[in-house]
Amino acid sequence: MRGKFPTAAASFLLAIAGVANADSEVSFVFGATISGDLSVLSDNFDVVDVQTAVKNSPLFGLRLGTYGFPFGIEGSFIYSPSGLTGGAFEDLVEANASILYTEANVLVIILPGPISPFVTGGVGLHYLSFNIADLVSFDRSKFGYNFGGGLKFNASRVSLRVDVRDHVTTFGFDDLGLGIVGDLIGLSNAETRLHNVELSFGLGIRF
Repeated sequence: MRGKFPTAAASFLLAIAGVANADSEVSFVFGATISGDLSVLSDNFDVVDVQTAVKNSPLFGLRLGTYGFPFGIEGSFIYSPSGLTGGAFEDLVEANASILYTEANVLVIILPGPISPFVTGGVGLHYLSFNIADLVSFDRSKFGYNFGGGLKFNASRVSLRVDVRDHVTTFGFDDLGLGIVGDLIGLSNAETRLHNVELSFGLGIRF
């Protein structure tokens, strides 16, 4: 038992030293999101009466972080211009929408070296902006989280990376300004989780 404690303490100190001596890096990110549905169902109906889907869209942004072994930390600013297609009782509504992800993540780097796989998780604010037929527009900021993984390819002061992440935002009728409508027509599932899966590539510069 006495031997295990010094070993664990030494491992913890080495991990801290690894992060402390790590390089800082800024990455320019581009890619796409595969977006999910915002479906609001009623227990009283057998069909989907109200359904909203965020369209797949490109994304771009920045990630700034510090990376060592076995840990890294980073902040992300990722913007995704998107569209919103909504259906309510067979009526189709088109809208413009965009999402800005501002998130802080912890990375666990599985292997050091020129090719480094990693897993990651983090939290932050997701800013959603809507414009419906140039008649109604509003913004919402929602707490969200993300998780995923990827690969980093390190060469001198330049790195390449590939990320796959699921950005999760809880969303509902109230966020669309339709909470009263939902109450009137008896919709019982007023909120759902929006999953936006990110597939991105990054070019990093260490300093």
